[in-house]
Amino acid sequence: MLMHKKSAVDLTDLAIGIVVLGIVVSIGATILLNVRDTNTAGDTAYNLAGAAATGLAEYGNWFNIIVIVGVAAVILSLIFMAFGRRNGSMTY
Repeated sequence: MLMHKKSAVDLTDLAIGIVVLGIVVSIGATILLNVRDTNTAGDTAYNLAGAAATGLAEYGNWFNIIVIVGVAAVILSLIFMAFGRRNGSMTY
C-alpha cells in the first residue's frame, strides 16, 4: 500500500485570508472616504460614511494582532504535530 506523505501545515489559507482582509480594508476605506467627501458635512450620508471609515480604520489597527495570532496557530499546530501521538495508540 502506497501512502502519500501529508504536508505538515498548509499556509495557503492563512496567506489568502490575510491578503483578502488587507484588500477589503484598504479598498473599503478608500470607497467610504470618497463617499464621505462627495457629500456635504453634517449630512446623514457624510456622517455614516465617516463613521464606517473610522470603523475600518479601527479594524486595521487590529490587523497586526490577527496576523500574529494566525502565525501562532501555525506554530502551535507544528508543535502538536511534532510531539503528538504517532500511531494513535496510548501506552501507559
